[in-house]
Amino acid sequence: MSNMSSSAIERHYLSVVSELAVDLVSMNRVEQILWHVAKNVVAELGFDDVVIYLFDPQTQVLNQVAAYGNKNPHEDDILEPIEVPLGEGVVGHVALTKQPLLIPDTRNYPAYIIDDEIRLSELAVPIIADSQLIGVIDSESPTVNFYNQDQLRILVAIASMVATQVSKIRSVTELQKAVDELEYSSKIQDCLFEIAELIFKTDSLPAFYQRLHTCIGKLTFAENFYIAILDKDKSELTVTYCVDEMYESEENEVIAYDRHKPSITGYVIASEQSLLLFEEDIERLIDEEAIYILGDLPKAWLGVPFGDGEIQGIVAVQSYTDGYAFDQKDQKLLTFVAKHIHNAIERMQSKSDLQFMALHDPLTHLPNRLLFIDRVEHAITATKRHVDRSIAILFLDLDRFKQVNDTYGHHIGDELLVGISHRISSCLREVDTLCRLGGDEFAILLENITDEADVETIANKIIFAVQQTVLLHDFRINISTSIGITFYKQGLISSEVLLVQADKAMYQAKLHGRNQIYYFQQQDQNDLQVSYKIEHDFLVALEKRQLFLEFQPIVDLQSGIIISGEGLIRWSHPERGLIPPNEFLLEIQRAGLLHQLDLYVLQRAIDFLGCWLDELPSGFRLSINISGAGFTAPALLDRLQLLYQESPHLLQALCIEITEQTTVDNVEQTQNMIKRLGLMGIEVALDDFGTGYSSLSYIHQLTFDTLKIDRSFVKNVEEGKYNQTILETIISLSRSLNIKTVGEGVETAEQYQLLAQLGCQRGQGYFMSKPVSAGNFIHLIKNKVNYLGCANVSKAV
Repeated sequence: MSNMSSSAIERHYLSVVSELAVDLVSMNRVEQILWHVAKNVVAELGFDDVVIYLFDPQTQVLNQVAAYGNKNPHEDDILEPIEVPLGEGVVGHVALTKQPLLIPDTRNYPAYIIDDEIRLSELAVPIIADSQLIGVIDSESPTVNFYNQDQLRILVAIASMVATQVSKIRSVTELQKAVDELEYSSKIQDCLFEIAELIFKTDSLPAFYQRLHTCIGKLTFAENFYIAILDKDKSELTVTYCVDEMYESEENEVIAYDRHKPSITGYVIASEQSLLLFEEDIERLIDEEAIYILGDLPKAWLGVPFGDGEIQGIVAVQSYTDGYAFDQKDQKLLTFVAKHIHNAIERMQSKSDLQFMALHDPLTHLPNRLLFIDRVEHAITATKRHVDRSIAILFLDLDRFKQVNDTYGHHIGDELLVGISHRISSCLREVDTLCRLGGDEFAILLENITDEADVETIANKIIFAVQQTVLLHDFRINISTSIGITFYKQGLISSEVLLVQADKAMYQAKLHGRNQIYYFQQQDQNDLQVSYKIEHDFLVALEKRQLFLEFQPIVDLQSGIIISGEGLIRWSHPERGLIPPNEFLLEIQRAGLLHQLDLYVLQRAIDFLGCWLDELPSGFRLSINISGAGFTAPALLDRLQLLYQESPHLLQALCIEITEQTTVDNVEQTQNMIKRLGLMGIEVALDDFGTGYSSLSYIHQLTFDTLKIDRSFVKNVEEGKYNQTILETIISLSRSLNIKTVGEGVETAEQYQLLAQLGCQRGQGYFMSKPVSAGNFIHLIKNKVNYLGCANVSKAV
């Protein structure tokens, strides 16, 4: 290499290091790595020889394990290998100090140790991982001043790469040794990997249990195998999976859990200890009336309990012949695997809960819009095959439900919704489907209708059931419902059209006095059903700027300070006073005027930012809500591009919130719009996540900046581990996608604390602040109001 230029040498060194990085990936043995480095890597650096030492912590010596040059006469042999005590010679000194050493002339280094022959210069670097000595790479040359700083640097880099891979291999080796103590290391490892994979490869718990049984059968005798789960009340055991040659178990058979005289399964769960019993042991326990047995008496029985808290259960195997008797190794093995079974079942149940969540309303657990539409489509298909049958869609809206929320609070409103959903369900047949669309709106699918009069009978039952007085927390609440009804007529009509027809009919029921039924009329198809007065007043309000924004703080849950805010539209009507959004948005939507409201809200937000941006904290974003149709409409993009030309810095403080429905209806258009907004510095948030349209699958496709978790999730987070697990899964998914999370509807200190503990970054709700005027919002920021102390104090109290 002496004939090469310095730049050529540098390129060569880089090439050697790059090739080593690639080669190391496929190497899984320490000896393989060290011989490869000696013969194929260091040799390429132009060195005369190299010897690689490994350090033995027990003997405190360094052993020669790989070499190149005179010390390596052939193959993977080392000529007369020596041991170097720690601290002796060049190699021992480098190992002791963990620092590289370059000796230009060994004659001037008294501690130099002669190996096979005297050499005049030496370069040695330590192999270190996590501050722990692994070994030393040592090279000697018969030439004085042979080594330079570039060679030192490249050898240090090589040693670092070797250290990383050797450390990784040793970690794996140590783990393997631990598993080897159970004598089934490879099978256990395969089984654990398979159990972990089952979570992702199976779609249901029954399928998971079946695959799990196959997996356990690879480790021990499992011809007779079952899993039982203890219910939350700790009163019953459910045999969720059972394969037994002597006992035919019913699907999800329930066994009473009696601590005083339990089954053998309950006995082990109560003891919280694994148990290996043989026939004589079982007979003794039966005689002592300590347990009882279902089915035939086994020759050997092994059960291992797992879990604690909300999930407790047992995995058991048994043998009815003398052909196989379980032993202590099987007991240790199944105990070890049971821990992983518990984790897998817990995750599978969380996965099942997430799947349920994707298709059901989190508050009432009724089917959501997505599942409802799917069932309507199937019903339409079935009706086409049976022309003598029809289907009906009922659209229900609770009358003056907002007054309940305003008077008694949202928690009472939520309980009322759950209670009303039960009343409605009691009026339906098993074949029918009740769905919560959101808020106080429900939809019903009635199938196999042969007489349309039956539909009216059911609807009248619902009206009667709903209007009965409800007693909640000593409050007597009276409410009613308006119902719109439409029938499927043979022809080209979709489920969405049927739902719209029923919605319009419901609106007519309200216009005619509420608490009644109204059938959809075909002549109403193109009637938008909007009050002319509301439409006229709204257009006047836009012109006279009667609509204004109130601002609700968004708080960093870790620090407790306000970092962003949401602008919420309000209407100051000259005659009716302050009109909340829920009383005019539906009318505006029906009139097709939402796009005008979108542009108005945008301009008011820009006006606020233009006035107060200098007073707002660094990184502040003002969120505003834009309708689904307005988000992808050209008018919004045109207005934003114009604003970007005038005041680009203001748009960089803007965040646009869209709903899940927007993403489901226009995935491609939504993604395109998000990209365009990003180029202007505008962030996009997915609002009210989890309210029914399940855009969980779209989060991977759409590059949202923020995920706003619906208040129903926040409310339920205090109710148990499952709810927390679901919420934690959503937060973890968002974090992995670099999406910020905001918990909406934070109303208590406990909710604040739990959200913060689960990793949710931000919170918004009445616990911190109600929506306030622009002046009061700026006042909160200027006074640096901190809500963290409030949460801690409230929780302590």
